[in-house]
Amino acid sequence: MDGGKTDAAEAAAYYDDADVAAFYRLCWGGDDIHIGRYDTGAESVADASVAMTRHLLSLAGIVAGDRVLDIACGYGGTLRLLARMGCPAAGIDISGRAVTEARRRNAEAGLDDRIDVRLGDFHEIGEPDGAWDAAICQESLIHSTDRPRVMAEVHRVLRPGGVFALSDILTAPGADEALVNEAFARLGARAGATPADYRAMAEAAGFEIAASEERPRDIRTHYDKLAEALSDPVPGLDPDARDAIAQSVARWRKALAGGHITWACLVARKPG
Repeated sequence: MDGGKTDAAEAAAYYDDADVAAFYRLCWGGDDIHIGRYDTGAESVADASVAMTRHLLSLAGIVAGDRVLDIACGYGGTLRLLARMGCPAAGIDISGRAVTEARRRNAEAGLDDRIDVRLGDFHEIGEPDGAWDAAICQESLIHSTDRPRVMAEVHRVLRPGGVFALSDILTAPGADEALVNEAFARLGARAGATPADYRAMAEAAGFEIAASEERPRDIRTHYDKLAEALSDPVPGLDPDARDAIAQSVARWRKALAGGHITWACLVARKPG
């Protein structure tokens, strides 16, 4: 990792793009921007995305009353789920478009007075030390060139005994990194970090690993469903953008089929 340099500007530019936003709204379900949990394979992308969030929150033991910070909240689907659970919740995101949409959807759901969403960078979380019971980050550290810095920031803002629930798209051990980089190119991300690397980074930041899980089948199913959604014209999505995204999804499916990309989550606890 390149200490001191981050890819925050590149990540913001990606998520602020109108065609990318339309793709997430029309093909991904609109509330979430992360991989779903597919127990049967028949689930919709939107329903599977909610199921994965519920699984991660359960794995972390997050319950009503816990103060939870989402450090890359996207369109706020996880924040709204937390608010309905009875958790005081707040989110930051690097994308102005995502923050605006999260606030709009929070208001539409009647939850805007219970959720704070602001523009922010998870490399420099503008929160006091020990302010939160839990933090969550779903499929976003993939954008960072300085993941240890993010881990250290999360550790700082959690109270002793607080938990960090993290999921991400990762490079499988022994992967062909050229194939992974071809897939990751659309995100502006790079291959290299494995699940073991994430566990080591969390421990180096001072966390204890409470749970760790890999589910590569879920991400394969997710991208199969995206490919199906893009196989025909998508009303509301520019045809040229649809073609470009479909080509990118094909590169993802190639790398996934070969076992070069995986999905993993972990729960890291701050000793206390």
